[in-house]
Amino acid sequence: MNRLPRWTASFAAIALGVAAWRCSGPSDAQRTPFTPPPRAGFEPVSDMLQARCGSLDCHGQVARNLRLYGVNGLRLLPSDLPGTEGDTTTPAEHDRDYAAAVALEPEIIDQVVREGGNDPGRLTLLRKARGTEAHVGGAVIAAGSDADRCLTSWLASAVDAGACSRGAEIARPAFP
Repeated sequence: MNRLPRWTASFAAIALGVAAWRCSGPSDAQRTPFTPPPRAGFEPVSDMLQARCGSLDCHGQVARNLRLYGVNGLRLLPSDLPGTEGDTTTPAEHDRDYAAAVALEPEIIDQVVREGGNDPGRLTLLRKARGTEAHVGGAVIAAGSDADRCLTSWLASAVDAGACSRGAEIARPAFP
């Protein structure tokens, strides 16, 4: 039977210990707090994003990093289908939409929020929605529009629910 030298086992144990230490996260003193826009009052923002971006051929599909759930596309649970109670987005879906929006560029969104919503165009979310950065869906929100005010008011921690509601109203094609 071939045995490894004793120093090999010791070296392996030390290497594993160093790897575990190096892979550990920063201490609490080294962590920087993250300030996202408030979750409270996000529902109108979520509804506007779903209406403009959440169809099944856009961000209402699981392959997207900005994955939106709601009545206009992807549903969180198989039981959340259109019907008697299906014409509303569930609280869990709004939670997922919020998490997706704040996770896109956390460092930049933190800066925008800490600066009271100043210069939100730093965020890819706004640049792509406005069409100032390449976006397969093109410009889906015009700068200065109700939908734009909805997003920028949320980033300034003062959601303009009226702008969100108007921004969620988009022309839908008539089906025979």
